[in-house]
Amino acid sequence: MIDEKIGLKIKQIRKGWGLSQIELAERIGISFQQIQKYEKGSTRISVMRLEQISEALGVNITAFLGEGERIPRVSDLALRYTPGGNRLETFQPLNKEEITLLKLFRKTKNRKVREGILKQLRGVIELENRK
Repeated sequence: MIDEKIGLKIKQIRKGWGLSQIELAERIGISFQQIQKYEKGSTRISVMRLEQISEALGVNITAFLGEGERIPRVSDLALRYTPGGNRLETFQPLNKEEITLLKLFRKTKNRKVREGILKQLRGVIELENRK
């Protein structure tokens, strides 16, 4: 029963961050099938592996053990970088388009291209605000 609860927490936190099983597996160097087994509770997770998963997901290992732990979302990170922004807007979970945009942006390795993308988005927002 405990394996299923831990697996469910892993799945909830992973999805909260917008990660696929493949992406999580790559972060810790195992197969996505193994992640599936952990999430279903069909394979027991060692403490060492649970620690690797917690580091890959950026949460404390206790997040998988406690009932009252809050599941983080990608939008939680936005709070750190939105000092004057609309705080209510950053609390909303990301939709599929936003997750896709974030994943594609992260795959863009060229710094100048990334800066160009950000400038274009800022320009679009500025034009929309003028209407």
